[in-house]
Amino acid sequence: MEKCRHCQQGCVKAGVKSTGVQIYRCKSCKKYQQSYYKNQACHRNTDKSIVKLLVEGIGIRGIARVMNISVTTVIDRIKQIAHSIQRTYSYVKGGTYEIDELWTFVGNKENETWVMYALDRETKQVVDFKVGARTKSNLECITQSTLMTLPRKVCTDGLNIYRAIVPEKLHEVGLPNTRHIERFNLNLRTHLKRLSRKTICFSKSLIMLEACLKIYFWGRSACYNPPKVLTEPKA
Repeated sequence: MEKCRHCQQGCVKAGVKSTGVQIYRCKSCKKYQQSYYKNQACHRNTDKSIVKLLVEGIGIRGIARVMNISVTTVIDRIKQIAHSIQRTYSYVKGGTYEIDELWTFVGNKENETWVMYALDRETKQVVDFKVGARTKSNLECITQSTLMTLPRKVCTDGLNIYRAIVPEKLHEVGLPNTRHIERFNLNLRTHLKRLSRKTICFSKSLIMLEACLKIYFWGRSACYNPPKVLTEPKA
């Protein structure tokens, strides 16, 4: 007896498609399925495979070729995966954070866009990120998310905007203080094809750029929603 792809219970025959493919109906979950599918996107591990390929520097069309599915399907799946991911971050009160911006473009090189985010120096976890113009309001969103963790230090480069939005007693300025996030910027450009320099791959829309970043920052782990933890710093 054919087993259900969803619940692994027994299925019964429920007709034949015009192409001659047998249709089955699960007696337990009542779902219909075919004996085989021409489209490879039906497999249960498709989403995991897309995520693995995406964060290893393969572009959308490359993923479609490797997995033998359509480009449209890859784009739709990436958006669905990103939509299901919640921002996850477990922090220790009194930590040190670095904030920086990464230049890119969307659509064409005249459409300058910035990826702004905050990084926990100890755990290398991303606290929050924003995509758009490098304005005070956007950077303030990242800064406020960082300040909510009750940090010991907030480190930035020499951009003057930070002096107005980061409390002076917490603020440390200078390239030596942002070396961890600068290295993380290199990881981003290496692992996400659309952020690589001198490449034909680039983001066509802000939605896709944000979706890919969300998957890279918070969607690579098996559990999307670990509990947030607030603890005192170690003695």
